[in-house]
Amino acid sequence: MKSFTFLVHNIYHMGGTTKSISNLANTLSKKGHKVKIISVFKANDKPYFNIDENIEIIPVIQYDKTPKGLKNIFVNRLNKYTPFFKTKKINKSEPGIHQFSSYIEKQIVKQIKNINTDIVVGTRASYNLLIAEYAKRDIFKIGMEHMYLKANSDEYQKDIIKGYKNLDLITTLTAADQSHYQKELNDTPVIVLPNILKETKYNNTKTNTIIAAGRFEYEKGFDLLIESINLIQDTIRSYHYEVHIYGDGQEKNNFIQLIKKYQLDDIIKIYSTTNELSKVLSNSKITAIPSRVEGFGLVILEAMLQESVVIGYHGCYGPEFLIKHEENGYLIAKNDTIKFAEQIKYIIQNYENDEIKSIISKATDFTNQFDENQIYSKLIQDIDIHISKNN
Repeated sequence: MKSFTFLVHNIYHMGGTTKSISNLANTLSKKGHKVKIISVFKANDKPYFNIDENIEIIPVIQYDKTPKGLKNIFVNRLNKYTPFFKTKKINKSEPGIHQFSSYIEKQIVKQIKNINTDIVVGTRASYNLLIAEYAKRDIFKIGMEHMYLKANSDEYQKDIIKGYKNLDLITTLTAADQSHYQKELNDTPVIVLPNILKETKYNNTKTNTIIAAGRFEYEKGFDLLIESINLIQDTIRSYHYEVHIYGDGQEKNNFIQLIKKYQLDDIIKIYSTTNELSKVLSNSKITAIPSRVEGFGLVILEAMLQESVVIGYHGCYGPEFLIKHEENGYLIAKNDTIKFAEQIKYIIQNYENDEIKSIISKATDFTNQFDENQIYSKLIQDIDIHISKNN
């Protein structure tokens, strides 16, 4: 059976991409494939999500109190104060460019050059570009996209297209994104590979809670959610609802200040990230996805499976691929906090109606197409087809 290496950003950190990669890697391993995960960063003892015991995890940059870890911390801090450690290989449009240094990228390239499995899978654009350039010729190179081509700047899109011509296969999350890539890449095959949904379905008693979860960053739009809740705070209180936001990140203090500004401390609660989000969702009646930009939106599927009504924004890619307005959830015009608030209010006031019950039922049925066995079979079939063509 073919062996796989995944190059990931941080398998030890919470995130939708991390979860989807963990699910896919576990599925491959349990099917009998040899799997390795190269995690560029490591700041915790264990991966955030459970990883099959047969999978080898290779951290590149460890931030701990070992001699190697202390060296990494020292060099990383130097990078903030001197231009001598600026990156040369990682694309300057990489969203997390501030996390890298020339020292870190050298270690990444070294790991890529040493990969000896049949297949290597990159999991973000900058890593896909490095794989295209530095992985051995006889290794089948897959660029796995968890964002969308059009979500990047025009300059970055040009760099991505240029570099992706040297990949053997590209996977996208949606047919729309597949079309955007295929128009630019005549000779590189592009397939749609949805994320695997592998969660236990709970039948917990629903409580009057609205759940939101993710990284506390601008693109996730939790400030928009707080703005919306402010507009309907009287309704939230009169119906005895609370809003629980799970996550962490650089925008956390800004969100806390915004909650205080609107005096919403009694109805909006912020909690740390959890690796048992499905249990949390199973207790909620509503799940809010206020993202400005969203890749696939695995939380959307998890909420649908747990019978929590989902509401998101149009125009940020992922949600409109999964949510059919007034069929299995609700979609609001991009960044329209007033309409978003009105929709939440409508769901609260009409939660027991047949319309909401129908949406919950159809959403649960929709999740069946993200079964791990179906997605595994599709991936292996596509890989076999394109390997045979290359030969």
